Amino acid sequence: MTILFRNARIFDGVHPELIDGMNVVVSDGRIVSVGAIPDDLGEVQEIDCRGRTLLPGLIDAHVHIIANKVDLSAGKQHPSYIHSQAVQIMAGMLDRGFTTVRDGGGADAGFVQAVEEGHLRSPRLSISGLALSQTGGHGDMRSTLLLPRETANHRIGSMIARIADGVSEVREAARDELRKGAHFIKIMASGGAASVTDPIDALQFSDEELHAIVQEARAWNTYVMAHAYTPAAISAVVRAGGRTIEHGNLLDAPTARLMREHGVYLVPTLVASDVLSRKGKAYGFSDRSVAKITHVCERGIGSVRIARENGVKIGFGSDLLGIELHPYQCDEFVLRAKAEPTVETLISATSVNAEIMMLKDKIGVIKPDAEADILVVDGDPTCDSTVFTHQGENIDIIMKGGKFYKNRTM
Repeated sequence: MTILFRNARIFDGVHPELIDGMNVVVSDGRIVSVGAIPDDLGEVQEIDCRGRTLLPGLIDAHVHIIANKVDLSAGKQHPSYIHSQAVQIMAGMLDRGFTTVRDGGGADAGFVQAVEEGHLRSPRLSISGLALSQTGGHGDMRSTLLLPRETANHRIGSMIARIADGVSEVREAARDELRKGAHFIKIMASGGAASVTDPIDALQFSDEELHAIVQEARAWNTYVMAHAYTPAAISAVVRAGGRTIEHGNLLDAPTARLMREHGVYLVPTLVASDVLSRKGKAYGFSDRSVAKITHVCERGIGSVRIARENGVKIGFGSDLLGIELHPYQCDEFVLRAKAEPTVETLISATSVNAEIMMLKDKIGVIKPDAEADILVVDGDPTCDSTVFTHQGENIDIIMKGGKFYKNRTM
């Protein structure tokens, strides 16, 4: 059936201005027209938006759907328990208006298949499989009590990452994740806040390893997503040919200019460090880990300003861990408002994230031939950073791929 949205204020995902009194026609899961109503539509379901804001479904470019706990150590929970909570996490994201998310470590192709076949109420998934980490890297959360030649869980370092050392091993690991259904490759290129043993400024993977991983990704016509906080780590990834820098809280101006020159995107995740700096101890983080988190949190908003001033394209991510913390996802809009106009964050969470995922003009936009991922909301999300912080209460319509997942107009 054809669906006609009438009398909407449209944010198209690209331009900052809202366009009043517009019509959008959807058929067979795609947007057919925007503006004028085509003749001979046949049987039509009409929805009067009554001046509410119609916009593309949101995109979160950094999530971990299996991160049901802030402790990411492998082997501490039954997979069935983790997966049952992942179902709740994904449904919550969709209810908050996210119709596509990019998982940066942990989700496998089974989740993708289940979503595509309609078994789960969930955003569309783009996945990295297990992220790649060096021994002692951000993804290596194995016990430090292991003997010198002992390994754990067949080189699985955590719920979200596998261990690979040396050029031959990282090539094999990248190829293996792609073989198992990964859409892109995620790497841990610097120390992290959630990992216990590595300092934030640790430089991880050699230049040779980084180049090998990028080469393998490009051979599959895809890209590398890199966890990196420091200028040294960011620069190494950029020179190796990585596509996106995740977090980047310690970014400086020269490194931002290098990113711009190479067309590399920044995906800030301010909300993750903000929440954990306040609640980390309650969730079992050590004083050392909380200190690391607080350090990067204090620099996060400044890194967004530096990126903007130096012409870096900026995506939108959340990176929340723990089923209790995922409801903070849309606080990212509020935090980003301290560094940029709210509409710029909204563009990041729609068309820029689509570009990042190599899906430009397919998602994150309201235009003909794009996927019919559509929200209709009360309020103006181009100037009010709190519109999406109400757990979807003011979202009247959620459509993904032409299918209604919520429709309060009927």
